[in-house]
Amino acid sequence: MEVAASAGGGGAKTPDEIIAKHCNACHGSGLLGAPKIGDTAAWKERADHQGGLDGILAKAITGVNAMPPKGTCADCSDDDLKGAIQKMSGLK
Repeated sequence: MEVAASAGGGGAKTPDEIIAKHCNACHGSGLLGAPKIGDTAAWKERADHQGGLDGILAKAITGVNAMPPKGTCADCSDDDLKGAIQKMSGLK
């Protein structure tokens, strides 16, 4: 029996899967000013200027600065992205 949840063909993905595949390259190191994974203060500062978690999500969907739309996860749903942002940022 095969498990297709991580096959990339749609369906919900876990925040950890999304972060590992699409976010870590920039948010792991802070490349080009990206807020680092786990740096809640940096994420909160952005949230305060962009309308909270929903504002950050909106920027992630459309792309911001050097980050392409959806951070290269074209098949991620808005909920998938929101979960990854919450996990990286510590914001609720």
